[in-house]
Amino acid sequence: MPINAIGLLNRSVSDSWLRDERMIIDLSRARGYQLAHTVTIDADTYMPTTLIVWTAHQHAATVVVAPSVEHFPNASIQNAVALACVLVTPTRTIPSLGADAP
Repeated sequence: MPINAIGLLNRSVSDSWLRDERMIIDLSRARGYQLAHTVTIDADTYMPTTLIVWTAHQHAATVVVAPSVEHFPNASIQNAVALACVLVTPTRTIPSLGADAP
């Protein structure tokens, strides 16, 4: 059974939404993840941490795939999401820090 993942696309840092979305899809496939949904945020997104973690929960996803760590608005959001999910970018994998980590 494949591992469910969600994508994260931050339009405030993306200079090509289509390229970044393709990168999320391709990276998910290469890692064997089932991409269930892609969350799109920007600088005006209210409570992005809650949105990302809630979306992962809604899709039973244990992985968040992003084109780069810059798509997380800041390090504290990145760390908070890592409490619930593995974070995957093309150059880095940050393991989940939560008790139920896969």
